[in-house]
Amino acid sequence: MGPTPPAEPEAPPPAGLTPDATGLQPAGSPLRIDFGRAQDGVIAAVTRLLGSAPASRTRNGECGAGLVTAVRWENGLTLNFLEGDFRGWVVDRPGQPVAGGFAVGTLPENVTLEDTTLGQEFSSGGVHGLVQDGATIDTLWAGTTCFFR
Repeated sequence: MGPTPPAEPEAPPPAGLTPDATGLQPAGSPLRIDFGRAQDGVIAAVTRLLGSAPASRTRNGECGAGLVTAVRWENGLTLNFLEGDFRGWVVDRPGQPVAGGFAVGTLPENVTLEDTTLGQEFSSGGVHGLVQDGATIDTLWAGTTCFFR
């Protein structure tokens, strides 16, 4: 018998993540980034997964939940932290898929729209959405947010 051929290098896991009702699911990984995780570790992990650093960080003390730190990436993903813990996310640009098959800029399917002070909203499996002009999804979120109603 001849020498054993070298093992094929493992392909790196696909980049990206999918926000869902309880946090973030990194692509190609059984591990999760759930609500309640520490801010610094979450930001570092999401930066690696998205391949870019956050575009901005803001703090808002006027949120009903308390002082919320919002960390935003260029792709329209914002992570919300309360007392140093990951508590919610918001997506407001096309391109970032969300659990349930939802995405900003698409038509909401199989959901019931409800008129609210923000516009037409829906909820499905713990993921919430806002529809503008009765047509496409404008914003998606789960967990703690800082919307003024």
